[in-house]
Amino acid sequence: MDDGRGNEIADVSFPIAGDLGSLRARARAFLTRARFDDVTEKNFILALSEAANNVLDHSGVTGTLTMRYLEGRVVAEIHDEAGLLVDPEAGTKQPPVGSRRGYGLWLMRRLCDSVEILHGPEGSTVRLTMLLP
Repeated sequence: MDDGRGNEIADVSFPIAGDLGSLRARARAFLTRARFDDVTEKNFILALSEAANNVLDHSGVTGTLTMRYLEGRVVAEIHDEAGLLVDPEAGTKQPPVGSRRGYGLWLMRRLCDSVEILHGPEGSTVRLTMLLP
């Protein structure tokens, strides 16, 4: 992605508000440089969209999606200030059959190369990583 003047942008931030379609479109535009195959790109977009939706559904506040290219990978950090997500192991086990909730983090862990859950005084962050081809 470039800034319109031919300069490459190494990282971007987008607010997480009500329009997840716009957020996905902006994230997809940022990923152009990654040259992911179609499935990998869709998996990453689905994972970050699910994380952003969790911010809206569970935190009671808006959040921020920050994406960056780092040494052979793309990292998406989904942050909220509510800080309700505290378990770094959340989503490591499949929800029980018939559960209506609890699939989001489990799905993210299957779609991405790495998922980290970070918690501190500033809130909670889900860090999603995909390795570049």
